Parts: sequence; C-alpha cells; structure tokens
Amino acid sequence: MRKKAKAEITDESAVIITDAVLAENQAKLDSYEKSIKAAQERRRKVIIESKLYTYDKLSQLYGGAEGQALLDAVTAEHTLIGKLTASGMSYADIEGLVDSPAVNVSGEDNSSDDDADNGFDDADGDEADRQTSFFDEKPNPYAV
Repeated sequence: MRKKAKAEITDESAVIITDAVLAENQAKLDSYEKSIKAAQERRRKVIIESKLYTYDKLSQLYGGAEGQALLDAVTAEHTLIGKLTASGMSYADIEGLVDSPAVNVSGEDNSSDDDADNGFDDADGDEADRQTSFFDEKPNPYAV
C-alpha cells in the first residue's frame, strides 16, 4: 500500500471510532435526560401531595374552612402576627395571648367582672375610652 492509501484508511477508521464514541455519548445523554425528567415528575408529585396535605391540615385547624374563606383566615392571622411582631412583641408573647383565658375565640371578654375598673376614665361614656391595648401606652404611638 501506498502512504496515501494508509493515511486514508487511518483517517476513515478514526472517523468511524469518533462516530461510535459520539453515538455512545449521545445515547448516555439521552438516558440521563429521561432519568432527569422522571425524577422531576416524581418531585412534582411529592410537592403536590405535600401541598394537599398542608391544605387539609390548615382547613382542619380553621374549622373546616375551604377555598377563599381559608385563604382569608390565614391571611388575616398572618397580617395580625406581622403587626404584633412589628410592634415589638415576641412570638412567645403572642402565644401567651392565644393561651390567655381572658379572651375566647370570638374575641369577647371572658372575665367575670364586666364593669370592673380598667384604668380608663369612662365618665363621658365614650366606648373608645374603654378599648384595651396590648402595647405600651405612649403619648405618640408612632414615636420611635
């Protein structure tokens, strides 16, 4: 064989070997893509199951509320907790309010002495003077 013929044969076999390696690598990549898609689908299913479980637990916690009513209840509670923590209360203080026997779920006062002296001057009979506050009394509530 001539040198040129040998070089052509060597080049052809290199192309065949390279094509085989590329095809093998492409097959591996395709297999990995399928595995990734299957794992992502399993992940999506677990996320959906977790969300449904959380929804059910929240619904039970809020007395069976569902849909928009549940969303409104959770949002209102989240907003209230945000306001209380922004005012300087800790989560332990807020939890203490929840466990307090003086206030029931409907927000009515459970104390036995309804007309007890609450520290406010109600001589003029104004209902706003009888409101209670969980915050320290400051002359200017917006002062830092």
